[in-house]
Amino acid sequence: MHALTGTPLGRAALLLTAADVLHALDHARQGRDLSSEVYVAGVAGWIALAVLLVLVAREHRLAAPYAAAVGVSVAAGFLAVHIAPHWSALSDPYSRFDPDALSWALVVLPVLAALNLVAQAARAHARARSTCGNAATGVQSYV
Repeated sequence: MHALTGTPLGRAALLLTAADVLHALDHARQGRDLSSEVYVAGVAGWIALAVLLVLVAREHRLAAPYAAAVGVSVAAGFLAVHIAPHWSALSDPYSRFDPDALSWALVVLPVLAALNLVAQAARAHARARSTCGNAATGVQSYV
């Protein structure tokens, strides 16, 4: 559990998860129906976050590269789904309805948290590369 709360990568993963939970709760607060495609994209994001938390908690060697990939995909996904004009069934642009400031904040917050995750993943990867790793096992920690 220390890897989740005691490392910058772990805290960044938890922050993104919390931001995504708040965003999902805001969808419920808005009371709008979303397309099945948007729901599926959201579920895929939740699965990716669950895998991320497991990798970070286990201090897996793929935690940092996976975190970077999740961060990029979450940031791009939020921008494509909620910020870009309607472009497909995966669109739920906020410009199509009148969201309040809280809803806008809960779109921006996950994007910022995702970018923070990418930055922390890059730092964790650089730290792991700059050390020799565990000489006995040859394993490098990426958290």
